[in-house]
Amino acid sequence: MSMLRAALALAVVGAASVGVSRASAPGPRVTVLAVALNNLSNMPDDPPARVAALGDALRARLAGECGYVVLATDSLDEAKGDGGRAYYYDHPDAAAKLARDAGAEWVLIPRLNRASPWVTDLQLHVVRASDGAIVSNRAVELKGFGMRDDLTAKLTVRGAAWMADQIDQAIGLSAAPGAPPVRRCKA
Repeated sequence: MSMLRAALALAVVGAASVGVSRASAPGPRVTVLAVALNNLSNMPDDPPARVAALGDALRARLAGECGYVVLATDSLDEAKGDGGRAYYYDHPDAAAKLARDAGAEWVLIPRLNRASPWVTDLQLHVVRASDGAIVSNRAVELKGFGMRDDLTAKLTVRGAAWMADQIDQAIGLSAAPGAPPVRRCKA
């Protein structure tokens, strides 16, 4: 019986050390392009700083709580896209080239879809940089975004957290198909 307990204890310690090495290893290398505004409403466009704050919060969440290596793209190259920043959402192959040039394995292409203050969502393509394939399209609702500054600030942080968790899931599933994904984001 004591041999069995010793073997179980050794197995638990071994499993714990594997989990520690996974968690301490640097995460996947990603780049997050600027958030493109897709204003479908008859309202004026959101201020650029409000839209950019979503991208900043997403980058911070991925690098902090999720342990991803977040690489910057050349902002001049990104701005030169044929149709501006929104171009990349429809042309993931061009975004993948930007990511490869930055040394990233994945490119995340966010878009803020605005139909009204109550119908707003952050949508994002998760693209594998090596071949430009969209491996997932994710969305989080941001109902009330832009209505009040305090609410918008909360939605920016929460929306980034929700989206980071979905990105983590998509990359985990795509990196090792059929295997249980390694989840990096902390709750």
